Amino acid sequence: MRKRVPMLMIGVVALTIGALHATAEAVPGKLSAPAPQPEYVDNARSFVATIDFQSAVAGTPAGVVVANVATPGTAFLKPDLTVSSIADGAVLRSTTMPNPALAYAEHAGFTGQAGRAYVLVPYDSRVEQITLASAAGATVATVDTTAAVRDYCVANPNDPDCRESDLSVDAVAAPGPLFGVLGRPVTITVASTVANAGPDGPTEAKVERAVVAGAGITVTPSAPDTTPATLAVGTPQRLEKTYTVTCVQPGPRTLDFTTSVSPRRASVVDARADNNQRTARLTLDCAVPVTINIHPGSPLNWISLHAPVVPTAVLTTRAGEYGNPLAFDATTIVASETRFGSPDLLQRGLGVRDINNRFVKVLSLEPNERTIDLDWDALLNFGPARNAVTATDTTACVFGKFTSGPSTRTSFYGCDRIDIIP
Repeated sequence: MRKRVPMLMIGVVALTIGALHATAEAVPGKLSAPAPQPEYVDNARSFVATIDFQSAVAGTPAGVVVANVATPGTAFLKPDLTVSSIADGAVLRSTTMPNPALAYAEHAGFTGQAGRAYVLVPYDSRVEQITLASAAGATVATVDTTAAVRDYCVANPNDPDCRESDLSVDAVAAPGPLFGVLGRPVTITVASTVANAGPDGPTEAKVERAVVAGAGITVTPSAPDTTPATLAVGTPQRLEKTYTVTCVQPGPRTLDFTTSVSPRRASVVDARADNNQRTARLTLDCAVPVTINIHPGSPLNWISLHAPVVPTAVLTTRAGEYGNPLAFDATTIVASETRFGSPDLLQRGLGVRDINNRFVKVLSLEPNERTIDLDWDALLNFGPARNAVTATDTTACVFGKFTSGPSTRTSFYGCDRIDIIP
């Protein structure tokens, strides 16, 4: 048997329930049969829901508590309202009762009136909602009981229907590429680790994952999602979620990935809130797409792995030229921060630099290897080739920095096809 509530608490509950019931009786007036009075019972518990009725068919919940009182039987009385206890979207229990907002008058019968009344429903820790419906089936009021169950279990941790689990988000990892390119989607997989330190388990949990994208970058899906998880004590779970990220403005752009965990049931108390959420920030370097021409004048772009250098022109282009969204001035390149290599190598921060650590201003041939557009381009001699590409590579790229303001350096990236020769 549970320990009795201190007598002072019992008195408060009894007086409160008595006052509530008295008010409820004052609203409907005379009923066909007297409603039984609730009384304090040591092991009995009820939801006591406060309803502000605007009419007999419309009410607004004004609060709900769990009290140590027995729910009086009402099914034999006038069945104006159907009261249902809902859990997981299903009805656990349903009964009828008189409508407190219906008052009886001589020669007029029952008529609706506004006022506050109280509805008692047997307690069940699984209940998430109490619904009141008219005799015609229309919803009169819906009461959310989760906060009341949680408050009751916090105050009564020894109740056999209440459990305690210290849920936590132990890690959120959001590894991303070294850089992205404007307009080209990249995939990012975020891994979250959630756990249950007990003492009770396994525990049904809700894991919510959300992302906030800063300016200049988009992410899909962008809406938060909630995933169910059953967490055994001492057995962490790893959950992964994949996002598609697209740069829309150049420069460093941020994404904040947040994972939160909470008990699925209101009857499970998680006394520690400080470890229920964790955020990982990913900063993605968004590069400006550019056009390059490897071996200007050679349509085949042959590269020998024994070659000491690979001459490559980075072209100056107008916005829209070769499909590039932004205009680019190749003479603003910072040669010491520019590398050449396969796409995979560059994403790993590797590659080779210009052997002289500088570029030469030239009027380079365009990718068609026939025309020159009279814009000054940048020619770099990257090497050695064996440190930039392998025998199976078919694409080589340039990644680097250019000055985009008095003290600002922005990344750029461009690729061209290659043919490796022995």
